[in-house]
Amino acid sequence: MIACPAVPIDGDGDGGLAAGLAAIDCQLGAAVQAGYAHVFGAEGGFGTALRALLVIWVAVLALGLIGGHLRLSLRALGPRLFGFGLVLTFATAWPAYQTVVYGLLVGGPDQIASGVLGVPHGATQAFAGRLDRLFASLVELGRQYDAQAGGEAAANVKLASRLVWSSAVLLLCATVGLLVVARAVLAVLLALGPVFIVLALFRGTRGLCEGWLRMALAFALVPMLVTLSGAGLLRVLEPVIAAIALDPLAAAEQRRPLLMLVLGCVIYLGLLAAMAWTAAGIVRGWRMAYRRDAGDPGAGALAAASRGQGGQGGHAPGAPAPPASAQAAQARAIAVVAALHARQARPGPSAAPVVAPGAAAAAPAGARRGTGLGQRFRPAAPSAPLGSRFH
Repeated sequence: MIACPAVPIDGDGDGGLAAGLAAIDCQLGAAVQAGYAHVFGAEGGFGTALRALLVIWVAVLALGLIGGHLRLSLRALGPRLFGFGLVLTFATAWPAYQTVVYGLLVGGPDQIASGVLGVPHGATQAFAGRLDRLFASLVELGRQYDAQAGGEAAANVKLASRLVWSSAVLLLCATVGLLVVARAVLAVLLALGPVFIVLALFRGTRGLCEGWLRMALAFALVPMLVTLSGAGLLRVLEPVIAAIALDPLAAAEQRRPLLMLVLGCVIYLGLLAAMAWTAAGIVRGWRMAYRRDAGDPGAGALAAASRGQGGQGGHAPGAPAPPASAQAAQARAIAVVAALHARQARPGPSAAPVVAPGAAAAAPAGARRGTGLGQRFRPAAPSAPLGSRFH
């Protein structure tokens, strides 16, 4: 188990926001490791459930192959076995899960922010250190106003003290609160990650794994966006605080610098909330790139045939036009019906049935899908008498 330092309370020595965030990150990482071990690890209570799910998955795959409802070529079987190996590795091996899943979701966005800001040792820690210095300046400014509250301009000084302390609390809660909440939620999602990774094996529960991955990616992007946007806005607030610190009494009498400080902190809060909403909006439209009919080649043909039959009756006005495959199937069906009517209208010797272009290749695929193990050895059905198909 990882030995993590305690969260510092005071700002003296090695304490501060940067040290506090580092301690919180360490404790959350230890919690994720402990949660992973309690799910499918050596001390976990869900190992039996995992083995049962894997047996069910293999049994369903085998029954589909034996019954003829599922046909897998080497090209389709390779991705299935590769996905099965990935799921089993990430759900049972903590080093692999820590390196790939935990490392990418926790350390990946921070590395991107470090490259953008040009910080060598982590953008979040550098941003927290800069915010800590700014917060210390506000605290020192508030103490000066509190010490001068009994002077001649007592009303202006008291108002200035309230504004400074309000700005400091707003700045601290908006930044640290959002960063800690995003890291805590991400830690909970990562601790439950093995459960959702196993659900990716089954088609009916694959959407749960996709939703988990989407939410984990959203909360992983929040610290990166907060760091990038907050670092830009802190450059605007630093000159304002420095100007107030040069002459606190003059700033209290004018009140304009203090109002600019409060306004900047409110804008800072709105910017961080917008960044959190942006992170959720980025991953909202993202979908996992998997093929729904990868293991069933006949399912795509049947779906295309059903769409073609449904499109024979046309579509309602204002509805979107059918795809090109449906239009081609509709044209082939109309050509076959017209040819049969023309054949029935004129008498003559029997000939081979009229088949539209492309229909000969689609029929065996649909027919082969219903054949199971051993059905290819059944005797052929007796053929109908000559000319009976046109009666």
